[in-house]
Amino acid sequence: MAALGEFQCATIHLSAVLPRIQSLTRIRETSSFTVQFPLLSSGSSTSADVARPPVIGILGGIGSGKSSVVRHISSLNLLIIDADRIGHELLLNSEIQSQVRTSFGAAVFEDTGAVDRSRLAQVVFGTSVEQQEALKRLEQILHPAIRRRIQSQIETASRDVDAVILDAALLLEAGWDAECDWLIFVDTAAEIREQRVVRNRGWSAEELARREATQWNLEAKRDRADFIVDNSGLMDDAAANMNQIFTSLLSTDADRQSD
Repeated sequence: MAALGEFQCATIHLSAVLPRIQSLTRIRETSSFTVQFPLLSSGSSTSADVARPPVIGILGGIGSGKSSVVRHISSLNLLIIDADRIGHELLLNSEIQSQVRTSFGAAVFEDTGAVDRSRLAQVVFGTSVEQQEALKRLEQILHPAIRRRIQSQIETASRDVDAVILDAALLLEAGWDAECDWLIFVDTAAEIREQRVVRNRGWSAEELARREATQWNLEAKRDRADFIVDNSGLMDDAAANMNQIFTSLLSTDADRQSD
């Protein structure tokens, strides 16, 4: 999504900083994974606990610009995991395509054999019982595979990475927040989000409402977040505020690991 520069302000809400930083040690003590190091001279292996980079999940409504804000940060080495992109890539997988064809039929495919995402969206996004059931079937096909990709990318992240950023429209709905140490909600006024999706995606206000009806409401997402960044204003300001949060969390985490 393109960065927008025509709005006027951006703010940050850090009311949750203190309690979250106070509980940081407990969080990070459970945020490690075991790496197996094979010994070339034998078939045996030893293990060592290696603390993975902290994982920060990004929440926000459709058109909130959450992806753009994160990608606007250049001062940190961030590994960004885009769950929506993973989902799109999986639709190119022959095994996934076979499951989609079995569940939804040939009508959601192009003549080339590729999944037609716009046709599939018409089937699964909406408030009717049929659409809700169709969405559940699609999620049963895609979500386990997406989660495996997410976990693999987290576990294989370079130790040079400052933080892993999990960017997923359905982060809470799919339970992927379980992979995260903190959650940040990108708050953007409804009228601005609507302008963005009309301009950048060609959606109508009705299409936006139809898509959002399949997600948690924004108040629930906001309540689950540890931090809130306002992106109703200048992109530079929102990115600077998010960078401030990242830097504070990473600094606290580094201090703990050096103790």
